[in-house]
Parts: sequence; C-alpha cells; structure tokens
Amino acid sequence: MLNKDCHHDCNQSYCPFAQDNNNANRYVCLKCGTEREINRYSSGFGSFLMLLLSLFIAFQLLVTYERQNNQPQQESPISSQS
Repeated sequence: MLNKDCHHDCNQSYCPFAQDNNNANRYVCLKCGTEREINRYSSGFGSFLMLLLSLFIAFQLLVTYERQNNQPQQESPISSQS
C-alpha cells in the first residue's frame, strides 16, 4: 500500500522499485519508499505434498487393516478330550 503522505505521482504498479542488497526478497520504491516483500510466505507446495503423502499412507494402512479383519480366520483344531 502506498503511503498517504506520498507526494509523488507513483502508484504500486508504476513505482520504480529497487531491490535491497541485503535482502533479495525486499523491494523499495525510490520515490515514495513503499516496501514490497516478494516471497513473504514460504512455499506451501512442500506442505501440500506432505499432506498428500500422509493421506496416502493413512489410506493404505486402513485398507490393509480392513483386509486383515475381513479374511476368514483359520480355526485351530480342537483337541478331543479322552
């Protein structure tokens, strides 16, 4: 957002931004001093992949558990009492 005290005729789409030498993600307008952070938030793609992987593993465990419970269990032979 632009400073309300900005006396220059620039806006965010036409500000002459310059990159900060110490921070590659920070840009500052040379006229009005407006700051922009390009990569303010870390990429959520890695988190999304972890979520998908976790859901896949949980689904596989659930399917395996259901298969084990639905198989007919072999009954052990009952020894006759004499």
